[in-house]
Amino acid sequence: MKFKLDFAKVGSRIRQARLEKGLTQEQLAEMVGLSNEWVSQLEKGKKLPLETLMRFSLVLEKDPNYFLMDTQYVPSDILIDRDLAKKLSQCDITVLNSINQMIDILLAQHHEDLKEQA
Repeated sequence: MKFKLDFAKVGSRIRQARLEKGLTQEQLAEMVGLSNEWVSQLEKGKKLPLETLMRFSLVLEKDPNYFLMDTQYVPSDILIDRDLAKKLSQCDITVLNSINQMIDILLAQHHEDLKEQA
């Protein structure tokens, strides 16, 4: 099964979330550590790396799934069992460390959300 994201929809949701927060492209670019031109291209549908999507998620306070709605997806059991393992096996130690840090951030945020809900 092939996994293909609709980056135009992802970009549109980035723009929508940015506007909801009252941010300009320049402000968002500074907050996520990208150039204004790069943010503009992403909002127009340019492919973006997972790390960049995670930065947008944190800054715009949106779950990553918000940006991925209405796109094709692979069921999570297949993704975890095959695709994720394959992708991770292609990463060098620097990328794996970055992924590990992102997971830590997401888990910490998840635990905080659970505490707030209790």
